[in-house]
Order: sequence, then C-alpha cells, then structure tokens
Amino acid sequence: MSNYSVLSHGSLAVLLACGFTACEPKANDAAVQAQVAAQLQAKAADDRVALLEKQVADMKTGKGKGSATGDQETINQLSAAHLRSLDRQLTDARQRAAERRKDAATLAATPSTQQPRVTTVEVPTGTRITVKMGAELATDKDQPGDPWSGTLAEDVLVGNTVAWAAGTTVSGVVAQSTPAGRLSSGKGGLGIRLTTVGRNGVDAGTYLVVGDALGKRDAKFIAGTAALGALVGVLTDKNHQGDHALGGAAAGAAAGTALAAATADTVIRIPVAHFVTFSLTAPEQVAIR
Repeated sequence: MSNYSVLSHGSLAVLLACGFTACEPKANDAAVQAQVAAQLQAKAADDRVALLEKQVADMKTGKGKGSATGDQETINQLSAAHLRSLDRQLTDARQRAAERRKDAATLAATPSTQQPRVTTVEVPTGTRITVKMGAELATDKDQPGDPWSGTLAEDVLVGNTVAWAAGTTVSGVVAQSTPAGRLSSGKGGLGIRLTTVGRNGVDAGTYLVVGDALGKRDAKFIAGTAALGALVGVLTDKNHQGDHALGGAAAGAAAGTALAAATADTVIRIPVAHFVTFSLTAPEQVAIR
C-alpha cells in the first residue's frame, strides 16, 4: 500500500470520526489538554513521592544530615524532628499521588465531549505564597509531623492569570518544634512547611520562628526541601547556610508584636490568623478549569 493510500485512508477516518463538523476537533483538543494536564499532575505527584522516599532513606542512613555541623546532641534532636516531618510529608504525598493517578485514569475513560476545558500554567520558582494561619501553633502543644492548615491570603498570579485564588485551602506540616532555651545555644525554634495549595503538592521551604527564653523572636525562611544543615546553622549560630528573611517588610512584620513574647517565655508561637509568607523552591504545574 502506498504512502498516499495510507494518508487518504487516515484522513477519511479522521473526517468520519469528526462527523464532518467543526466543533468535534475543538472538543477533542480540549479532551487532549485535560488528559495531558491530569497526566502531568500525576507524574509530578509521583516524582514528589520518589524525592521524599529518598530523603527519608538518606536520613535513616545518616546521609541526610549532609553538612550539618555543631553540637552533636542538637544535630541529633533536630534530625529526629526532621525525619518525623518527612515521614508525615511522605504519607500525605503518597495519598495525593494515588488520587492524581485515579483522576488521570477516570479522565481517560470519560468521553471527550464530557471532559472539562483545562488550561495549564506553571507557577515559577521564587513565587511568594502568603498564607493566613487557620489556628495557633505553639511549641508546647504541636510536634514535628503534626498537620496545620490555613488559606491563601491573596491571589497567586502568573502574569494576569490566577493560578490559585485567595481563600484557597492550604496545608502543611510542623517541621521543628523546640521550646526556647532547650538547645545548647539557648535558642528554640518553631518551623513549618507548606506542602499543599488546593489540590497541588508544593515545595516551598521552611518558615522558622527562632526564639530565646528572654522573649526575643525572629523569623527566617529557609529554602530547599531538606535544608537540615541550614536549620542547624540558624538554631546554633553556626554556618547560617541558606537562611534568609523574606525581605525587610516581611521580616519586620514576622518578628513584631504578633510573634514576640511580651515577657520571658519559652513557648514559641505562630498565632491564628497570622500571615506567613513562603516561597516556591520548585516550579509547579497548575491545571485551571
């Protein structure tokens, strides 16, 4: 059979499948876009699971401590908390990945005319995400691995497109919870990670409130997914690798009266309704319907 014959038969099949109408190709295009978006979401979720599995394995073999240096007791304490946080993140990520795979399979089995129109945008690395806390967190009651939740305080935009709207539910885990004065440096820290925005898993670093028993409080943002070395550096006054405040205004607000203890206090808190700003440390594909 000639190439021309193959092309002719193929073209005829396409015309028959489309019913010689102009609307069906558009429906097919929308269906393809929806399926591709679902598959991208499923792959991203699976990739996040694989990354967390490696981090947990590295922590259990000691590799995850990386370049952390300083007081060994402090490193061990922060490492144990970090591992509990990773374990919780991994459990949640596996559940999200299973849901995304199910979504992709369901969409693939749905007739093209019934599939939603989907636009996919990439929220780039460095995008700031400001969260309004849904409940108070405190070192005397919240432990590493515990969940927390809140809502977006403002729209997250990609150009003129709203990737995530203000009010979208967000969630995360407590990464560190050590009362002030507990570490050899005399400091303590309450750290949280943002792990989901809406239906998307995200990598957004660690927001850490550092404090001492005299009531001094300071907010830091630590980029990176693991970042144990940076956490140890901030809490022991050594190295300080990878830590930075999120700009002058954000740092000032974070360390002001909303966070500072009025008197000497070992409990470190992040108040309910407090605004916390994270920064994406990896790009995220968001499907908009």
